[in-house]
Amino acid sequence: MTDNKNTSEYWDKRFGTGDWSDEGGRDQTRKYAETLVEHWSIEPDFAGTVLDFGCALGEAIPVYKAALPKARFIGLDHSGDAVGKCRTAYGDLAEFRQGDHSAVPEVDVIIASHILEHVTDDLEIARTLLARCRDLYIVVPYREDPLWHEHVRSYDEARYDDLGPCRWQVYDKEPFKLTWSVFVHMHLKNLLRPLFGKKVVRPAKAIMYHFSRHD
Repeated sequence: MTDNKNTSEYWDKRFGTGDWSDEGGRDQTRKYAETLVEHWSIEPDFAGTVLDFGCALGEAIPVYKAALPKARFIGLDHSGDAVGKCRTAYGDLAEFRQGDHSAVPEVDVIIASHILEHVTDDLEIARTLLARCRDLYIVVPYREDPLWHEHVRSYDEARYDDLGPCRWQVYDKEPFKLTWSVFVHMHLKNLLRPLFGKKVVRPAKAIMYHFSRHD
């Protein structure tokens, strides 16, 4: 984790000042988790340990817990401010630890949702995570163009081929709801955008890579 937008100082500032919350980070995390649980391959009666890598302020934990009520959860983030807030808000649902990928313990399942697009050494981190679990789920934006200013690269189906066999799925990043606003700003305006040389707007997509090491 080497780039300057993935330091604990950078994220302590975002989490500690309220910037993350003000920019919709809490709601975004929850929505990403809601879509992920619709696509993962974990059985509802799973009773093992799940680690949320890069848990931010913890909003994914209640969503995961509702989907897997028998599981034990660990949230890990390298921001001390984030971990402190997680313990206060969700300490009854999970154990929270501060650290980077080198601090990940051996668990059954690791989820890295919308984390690795922020770092330059994502392949190294993914290898470390895969070595410490039986099932690894990596979720990142799919073919993002242009890149969000905090993101390092765009992802496609082949990004993690060197890590071994995996299954992947592409899906909408957030639950899609056809509201009046969405109908006007996306569908109606899409009829006019090509006339003005603009790109047609589509719902943002995510790609989920699932690595499984079951013997």
